[in-house]
Amino acid sequence: MGAILIFLGRLLNGKLVWAVVMSSPEDREPSHLPLSCLHFIPYLGPRYYAYIDFQAWRGSMSRRFWKLGYALGVIALLMSSCAELIESTVPTPVLPPCVNDDCNCGDFRHQGLAQRVLETIPDDPYQLDRDGNGLACEDLPSTSEPIDPEISTSDSIHLTLGNPSHANTQDLNNYLIERQAYALAYNRDRGTPNWVSWQLDASWLGDTARQDNFRPDGGLPKGAYQVTPNDYRNSGYDRGHMTPSGDRTRSVQDNASTFLMTNIIPQTPDNNRGAWRVLEEYARDLVYQDDRELFIIAGVYGERDSLNQRVVVPSRLWKVIVVLDQPGAGIDGVSRNSQVIVIDMPNRDGISGRWQDYQTSIDQIEVATGYDLLSAVPEDIQTVLEAKSANRLP
Repeated sequence: MGAILIFLGRLLNGKLVWAVVMSSPEDREPSHLPLSCLHFIPYLGPRYYAYIDFQAWRGSMSRRFWKLGYALGVIALLMSSCAELIESTVPTPVLPPCVNDDCNCGDFRHQGLAQRVLETIPDDPYQLDRDGNGLACEDLPSTSEPIDPEISTSDSIHLTLGNPSHANTQDLNNYLIERQAYALAYNRDRGTPNWVSWQLDASWLGDTARQDNFRPDGGLPKGAYQVTPNDYRNSGYDRGHMTPSGDRTRSVQDNASTFLMTNIIPQTPDNNRGAWRVLEEYARDLVYQDDRELFIIAGVYGERDSLNQRVVVPSRLWKVIVVLDQPGAGIDGVSRNSQVIVIDMPNRDGISGRWQDYQTSIDQIEVATGYDLLSAVPEDIQTVLEAKSANRLP
């Protein structure tokens, strides 16, 4: 809802004094206002509610305010020069990260989200409304299922920051698997993980060689197809890791666990061997060079293709890296000032080799996926970290 502005003007000792009332709950900083508005509107703290010169509020009202016609003229002047102020008080909806590069209908989990993009960004640059009837991506479901109810907390170190989708052992499309090396939520219908979460510090890194033993996960429950390496054969897609092999070189067992097909997704070569790989190496350098501790969550969403009608090829991949201020402190090592690296990138060839080009915010990823990231982090810290529009690095 836009702000309601009431301007009252009078001449006091040759100076025009304003009373400004704004019914907006949004906190605003002066730097957010257009310069022309700063000439008229005083700043009185974090909210613009009212400014009235009470010393001038003496005597009869008839002697203290201009005629209505002049007051309306002043209002017209201010409204025309400060239209940006009024417009800026209307909250801008958080949009999914695809708007930062290119959106397709396959990037949205439901039609309402595509509609939000259509109605927010003028001229439909992504051609979401192909028949011009004002509705975006009409083949998508109107809404998506809410995430499962929250379960009891886990003692897995890999879920220190929370369980983003409330994964459990009952829902085969949100099936929780906790391993020594990582934790994940597996999706039977997609044949891939929804997300994988893992902790990374120096204790996980050693000199174990890459095992390259891609294999089905025999630990899946009855009724879940066990994806095999052959499902990817001649598909044109890489068998892309969520938890990288390079993050688990302490032992043969740890490294081999990253080659289970429940940790693998179909990834285009330019994505897997380009920006995605470079970010994996950057994260390990934070550990090798700076002795940092990281909590990492990576996942997929959307649909662009399928392999043998068994494995859904995701349209987008995302990753959140939280760098602890105090290694070894667990959740207490996360603060408002913690470095957070967040990317969301299209799963296609021909993309940039720089992961920095795909930085976004956790808020945007939550909109795209419906997940609740960093849910174990205290609410006040979580709010700050999730709204960060990425610490853009050179």
